[in-house]
Amino acid sequence: MLPARASRFFARASAAGMMTEGYVWIVTDNVGISLDVLPQHTIETMQGVVGFRPYVAKSARNIDFVGRFIARIGAKYHQHPNIRIAKPTIYQFWAYDVAWAVAIATEKVKRFRFSNICFQMPEGMNRSLIDTLLPSPVGPEVLGAILETDFDGLAGRFTLVDRHMQVPVYEIVNVIGDQAKGIGFWSPASGLSRILNSSTSHGQTNFSIDAGEIQWPGGSKMVPKGWDLPVNGKILRIGVPIRHAFNIFMSVDTIPGTNTVSVSGYSIDVFEAAVKKLPYALRYNYIPFDCANSYDKLVTSVYLKEFDAAVGDMTIIANRATDVDFTMPYTESGVSMLVLAKNNDKLSMWIFLEPLTNDLWIATTIFIFFTGLVVWMSEYPTNEEFQGSRLKQFSTAFYFIFSTLTFSHDQIIRRLPSKVLVVIWCFVVLTLVQSYTASLSSLLTAKRLQPSVTGPSQLLRNGDYVGYQNGSFVLAKLKQLKFDERKIKVFSTPEEYAKALRAGSNNGGVSAIFDEIPYLNTFLMQYGSEFQIVGHIDSAAGFGFVFPRGSPLVPDLSRAILDLREGHEGFAIQQKWFGDATPSLDYGGRGTDYARLSLKSFAGLFIINGFVLVIVLAIALFRLVWAYQRRSHVNGETVGDTEPQPLQDDMATNSVPAESLQAETIGDIGHQQLRLAIASVPVESLEVETRTS
Repeated sequence: MLPARASRFFARASAAGMMTEGYVWIVTDNVGISLDVLPQHTIETMQGVVGFRPYVAKSARNIDFVGRFIARIGAKYHQHPNIRIAKPTIYQFWAYDVAWAVAIATEKVKRFRFSNICFQMPEGMNRSLIDTLLPSPVGPEVLGAILETDFDGLAGRFTLVDRHMQVPVYEIVNVIGDQAKGIGFWSPASGLSRILNSSTSHGQTNFSIDAGEIQWPGGSKMVPKGWDLPVNGKILRIGVPIRHAFNIFMSVDTIPGTNTVSVSGYSIDVFEAAVKKLPYALRYNYIPFDCANSYDKLVTSVYLKEFDAAVGDMTIIANRATDVDFTMPYTESGVSMLVLAKNNDKLSMWIFLEPLTNDLWIATTIFIFFTGLVVWMSEYPTNEEFQGSRLKQFSTAFYFIFSTLTFSHDQIIRRLPSKVLVVIWCFVVLTLVQSYTASLSSLLTAKRLQPSVTGPSQLLRNGDYVGYQNGSFVLAKLKQLKFDERKIKVFSTPEEYAKALRAGSNNGGVSAIFDEIPYLNTFLMQYGSEFQIVGHIDSAAGFGFVFPRGSPLVPDLSRAILDLREGHEGFAIQQKWFGDATPSLDYGGRGTDYARLSLKSFAGLFIINGFVLVIVLAIALFRLVWAYQRRSHVNGETVGDTEPQPLQDDMATNSVPAESLQAETIGDIGHQQLRLAIASVPVESLEVETRTS
């Protein structure tokens, strides 16, 4: 852009108000070169402009040239006060260097090839007209010599690459007052740098330009966003709903004595924080809008272009999204029930059974008896503690196994399989007892708050009255759930919520209020644990900001909201308005409800114990079968003989000691078989054996 055009351009930009705070102007070297020679009135309109121009290092030759140049130009144009001659620009330095390059090339060609270099003139033409000169016969040689010329000129090293001047370093300037102030440098090798030194030319600089050192348009030191995005160049008209309840999200107040309004709330803070994260400036004004208890009217106003946007606690639902665009939600949402919490402090006499579910009680009982039976079968043949009458055997076996529940059992078992089984069973019992104790302690000591209503089906079955917030889309959800419209009441404030729930459905109130979770959480912040949120009736995307379809602000604000929610700033805003009770999807009961211990929780332990039981039972059955077969074989040789005399003679002859017979019999066929064998031995044989010993 030529200086004259730049002068007219910035004059019009200033008249349009585009040279004020918030704007950024960066000009290339075409304009940056001329900043020192533009008229004074043009410089005044370019305050804060940042530009680039080729850098010319100071030297003795340059200083001498500048002095002579200013003197000559000043003497010629002193009569024109509109002309600013501060110092020569890069164009003058280049022109001077080009003249020297032509002279050097001409001398070089004249010295080595041609002694007489001249231009041909057409006959009859004025010699002062340079345009009429004909090409010189030595023109190609002179041009080649110029392209090969390399020397130190006023503008730096003079060299041509592809017939173009090379600019190694650019100076970055900022128009302040009546001059362009240098603030840094840029080169292809090193990029931006604050100062120029030997390392910069080799790309080793570590400096950067601080944008805070620049004076921007309007005299501001703050870095502007760069560009505006108002609709058609106007300030955005943002509609905000006038709320009469739940003002923690949105509050619109008129300042007394003025026509201005004050807008505040959680939604406003989120919107303004998101706008600050946009990469551009966004100008807007809040305009209060009486929704007549329906946010759909405000959404329709955005659709009809009566507002450029709408900011508030507006829920993103499908029928609204067909006409407008929503940003991503800045808080989660959903519809739940608010009910009165009843205190269940009256405990049942059978409360000790409640920690375990029925299936776990049954499984434990079965395993107790089955484990006792297997221990008896394993110990009975060889352990006198488990022998005797049937009553004694039964009482010993099951007393032992029941005593393991309190770990008070004696060391009366002898066989290894029984010991393994008891160890496994004790581990199961230890786990059960510890879990049971913890659950029962919680059940007895904690205050138990239970919701008075557990779900919509209970309300429909009882024909109870229900409520919802005035103007909410929840009314449509209640109709979808088949609630009778005559049983639906509308409320506007948290105080009305509490009063209606305390009264109950039979006393002119309601049994439950359906509303969005952020509002219910806000209600509980005020009324504590007297009420509870129960169930998740319906899902909703959450609260969002409304814009016309296709608005370019929607994706940018959505990214800003996402960044806000993931960072500390979003958490700080929640802490400001909600404290520790931030709006969330925590719709569970507020009491100290507990989960009963079920068989599924201990299935692995019971499977292991059952596996060991089967193995021990198999071993016990095998030993019983083997003992039975051994007993049958012995009885065939002794008791089964019809002539007892040979047996007596044989025993007398062989003098079988009674102790030996008894030991062998105990080891092989057990105590009962021993009695049978001894009964078949004559008393005389026993007496003879005794006298002999």
